[in-house]
Amino acid sequence: MRRSLTSRAARTLWVRVAAIAVLTVPVAAQRAPQSGVRTLANVLQLHELLISPASDAVFNASTDPPTDDKGWTAARNQALILAESSNLLMVGSRVRDNANWMKMSRALVDAAALAADAAEKKDAMALESATDAITVACMDCHRQYRDGGRQMGAPPR
Repeated sequence: MRRSLTSRAARTLWVRVAAIAVLTVPVAAQRAPQSGVRTLANVLQLHELLISPASDAVFNASTDPPTDDKGWTAARNQALILAESSNLLMVGSRVRDNANWMKMSRALVDAAALAADAAEKKDAMALESATDAITVACMDCHRQYRDGGRQMGAPPR
């Protein structure tokens, strides 16, 4: 008799736990904060806000190398902004495709990382070489995705 009462109590307990779980999990899920990335800026806006100004600063530092620590730090920071904003090209609705777009965006990340490393080392020659890699990455991507096969430059009017 005692054994069946214990089994019955255990069964009743499990039914109650299951019922509570079924009733509370959906409510908890509704209240849970949304996680993940929410993109706001489109590709053009990223270029206008981050990519173009940062790349301009890196190119300027390569043609007129900094003469002090502050200048080299600024060049490094702009290269890091370029690298990280290039990562943003590979997120969410900005992704045009999972093949060339990702490869070309990653090429810009890698080229900008070379520029950041060169600036960190205060190496003007390496910075100039890194800007060559940045130019190639930009041209390859713009040719396919922005310029419709034309050479990089201002779009025709």
